[in-house]
Amino acid sequence: MSVDFSLEQGKLRRSEQYNTWDNGDPAPELREKDVEFLNEQGLHSRVVRVGITIDELCDLKTHSCDFNTIAPWLDDISRATDSMVVHVTPKHLIEEKRPPKELEPLLYLAIRELKKRFPKIDYIEATNEPDWEFHGAQIYAGKSPILSPAEVYPYYVPYYKAVNRVNAELADNQKLRVGGPALTGMTEFWMTAFLDGYAADSNPQKQLDFVSYHGYGEFSDDFSSYRSYKSDPSEIRDQRQRLDRWLVERQLTPGIPVLVTETGIYPGPSFDDPDPSKKDYLRQAAGQASLFYWWGKQAEIYPFHWVVRHATQGRKDQLITHSAAQPEVDTFSPYGNLLLMQSMMKQTRVKARSNSLSQGLGVYAIAAKDTTGVSVMVWNYQHTNAGRFRTQIQLSSLPAELRDQTVRQRLYRIDQTTSNYWHNPDKANLQQVAEKTLALDDSHTETVELEANGLYLMVLEPVSETD
Repeated sequence: MSVDFSLEQGKLRRSEQYNTWDNGDPAPELREKDVEFLNEQGLHSRVVRVGITIDELCDLKTHSCDFNTIAPWLDDISRATDSMVVHVTPKHLIEEKRPPKELEPLLYLAIRELKKRFPKIDYIEATNEPDWEFHGAQIYAGKSPILSPAEVYPYYVPYYKAVNRVNAELADNQKLRVGGPALTGMTEFWMTAFLDGYAADSNPQKQLDFVSYHGYGEFSDDFSSYRSYKSDPSEIRDQRQRLDRWLVERQLTPGIPVLVTETGIYPGPSFDDPDPSKKDYLRQAAGQASLFYWWGKQAEIYPFHWVVRHATQGRKDQLITHSAAQPEVDTFSPYGNLLLMQSMMKQTRVKARSNSLSQGLGVYAIAAKDTTGVSVMVWNYQHTNAGRFRTQIQLSSLPAELRDQTVRQRLYRIDQTTSNYWHNPDKANLQQVAEKTLALDDSHTETVELEANGLYLMVLEPVSETD
């Protein structure tokens, strides 16, 4: 693979700064330590996504909300991020198929009180996987669906109305943004029905600040089958183009921001190996790197990592939670180490090209530079295949800051035996595997061995006089 540092591609999308915390809170006793650890490791988030079922917390009869059960959780998470997205769901009202307009008073109360109590909440996401919870899951349970595709947008309307009312009471720099509908995937059948509703809404105060969905794969229209992205992450490469086409077809403005508020290669309880410690933890890391690679090449798409600690599915954990001594303190999974690698990338993305990538599988590369040096991430996503690559990393047009002086090169690795809790718990966190000093001109070549789903980070920085 090759990198040309003279070909800039804009500011690098800081993937590691968009994260999520599970509502299940599997290790509440460690949450304060988790926040401190992530912040110390340079993984303070720009935006974190959480979720709340509001009809269990707010009461219209008393015009009040009791946040005692969630306040310690959200207070801790607030210290790990600059901003929060909250998916708010009046679950029971929707299950009862109450008229959408009846949701607005409860939504207004809940959103107003949430913003007042937790000021870092800046985004309100309407519902969470309504296509699954109120339709697909009902079919799988042998019941009649609660919502059809055309009925999702009417339940969105009270959200923007409630947010508009709350925003009228807030200062300009505190106003909330609202969007949705947080579908299970970017499924045309459901997303276009939602956009049809928005386009037909004649209310001049209607608001859709972002579109949201989840990024594991897509159900068929009748929920009889599911296509996961894990066998070919490149399937998501045209999501911006598809969405913009649907918007233009409805005479709506293209380019609306997209929040992919859950991501991964393992939706729900799915797996490749029943024992995740064998290979699934590493597959999750390489698979997420690959999905974020394709989203990162598209404008105004912001995927969120899922998740710091998962209540039941360890292969999704960034911090080791489901071990024999569960949960571990200050201990990354291979997936958590991926976020740490991403945080060590430089600021300006440059052109990187791989000649060993086909249909989403093979060698990926991302490179960046700034005044402190250069960085290159390479990985070999194979999913369940076993392909290995001996990869030459060829760097050209290196920045002037690295030429004609001593440069320190550091290599970091994640694979089945390195930076992997399941091989060696004492060396679970990201491991530096090589270091050397070099005298460079405008080019440099390094060779690495990439096993299936292995990841490397190379960092080149000038040696300072104090080193």
